[in-house]
Amino acid sequence: MILGVTNQIRDRDPELLKYLNEMPITVPYQENPVITTKTLTSYYDSLVVLLKEYEANHAKNRKAAVVESLPVTEIVTMETDNCYQNLLTEVNNITISYHDAGEGKIPIIFLHGFPFDKSMWKSQLDGLKSSYRVIAMDIRGFGRSTDEQTHLSIDLFGLDLVSFMDKLNIEKAIVCGLSMGGFVALNAVKRFPNRIEALILCDTQCIADTEEVKENRHKAIEIIDCDGADKFIETFTKIVFHPDSFTSRSEIVKTLTGTVSANSNAIIVAGLTALAERSETCTILHDIRVPTLIICGRQDEVTPLFQSEFMHEHIKGSVLSVIEEAGHVSNLEHPEQFNTCLIKFLHVNSFNN
Repeated sequence: MILGVTNQIRDRDPELLKYLNEMPITVPYQENPVITTKTLTSYYDSLVVLLKEYEANHAKNRKAAVVESLPVTEIVTMETDNCYQNLLTEVNNITISYHDAGEGKIPIIFLHGFPFDKSMWKSQLDGLKSSYRVIAMDIRGFGRSTDEQTHLSIDLFGLDLVSFMDKLNIEKAIVCGLSMGGFVALNAVKRFPNRIEALILCDTQCIADTEEVKENRHKAIEIIDCDGADKFIETFTKIVFHPDSFTSRSEIVKTLTGTVSANSNAIIVAGLTALAERSETCTILHDIRVPTLIICGRQDEVTPLFQSEFMHEHIKGSVLSVIEEAGHVSNLEHPEQFNTCLIKFLHVNSFNN
């Protein structure tokens, strides 16, 4: 299949060959490497997406000099951890971008918060990939999973998650979601409980928006529609971090601000709307029977600690870990402590695969 699509590119669109690197089986990073079906499938999916995007958006008679400046999906070489970065696959009529590293029977899928992207999980992927298969996906509309047309919703994100698992032949996964990602994880365990092996709920909550919060979101949407998103981004960035992070972790603050700013006004509005329209999941907490870890920054102002304590009280057997001197993005502010919580939870539940 890989050779077939490569030959198709060579015969019909040879100008794309410059964007292809060697097939992973021909560039081993160690002696006698193990080339997994996952690795080859991911490479094949990336080739197919590359070809589809090019043929859909660019006339085949463009000169090579013009093609040089066009945004074309890149096929990335296999790194020393036997994975690709920024992989692409088709899910529910959109292209989902994701990272996939490490090996293991039960993968951990990381879901980012609003309005971030999968890059916020880099420290977790780096810290766990030697022992686990770790996947971080861009939720529809964010990062490289672009979608400017669809009405976004937590229900849709939950369906995308399970469809994404189907595409990657993942029967069950450990799902780790932060903030909006936690909403998606709770939505998925409510609707597709047999697909979730364990839950990791980070700086999130089970309640729906109160009328006051909904009103504030709609006011923010009106301001963005009239004046752009600059004011929203400035205010939002200030409340997600612990005050000390602005000096002690200024680079992280800068990087995350850039991630937020990369979103279009339309996607920020669509995301705010999805958050405002979401349903509560508190009533299903007592039905959750899978191992559950709840992590929260002690100074989280967006989803306060008492919300995590409520979930811990109502999810039987759950574990609550509090990250000191952390706000809403505890995994970024104290990645080592955050990873320690993850690894302990995974070890205690015998997920070390």
